[in-house]
Amino acid sequence: MKTAVRYFSRGGSTETIAKAIARELREKAETTAAPIEKKVDVLFLGSGVYAGHIDGHVKEFIQNLDRNKVGKVAFFCTSVLDPGGRDKEVRRLLEQKDIPMDTRTFHCKGKFFFVYSSHPDNKDKLDAAIFAKKIAKL
Repeated sequence: MKTAVRYFSRGGSTETIAKAIARELREKAETTAAPIEKKVDVLFLGSGVYAGHIDGHVKEFIQNLDRNKVGKVAFFCTSVLDPGGRDKEVRRLLEQKDIPMDTRTFHCKGKFFFVYSSHPDNKDKLDAAIFAKKIAKL
């Protein structure tokens, strides 16, 4: 199964999770500045949640995705607060591109100044790796 990992992270929490996922998949985690060049079966796409929404860079990345290069998207995010509803936001954007999103998603706490400063922790990284393994059926 061919996979890719893309993310946008302002404070480093989403980057940490992206790298844990990429390590499990034996892939390289790249920011959303790197387009998907080759066809992938699963694109692992991550964003921090800021003011209740995914980052604009991730929205723009989705808008520029080529349907013929992405089989489906597996979404992951980090957030200080409950990221409720962000799955729906991403799914709606992907539906506009006719790209399916896996029903399984991954969320964990992200640090924000002194709030949840120990997150993502080792358990979060392990859980992210397990998420990737299940999606990619490794």
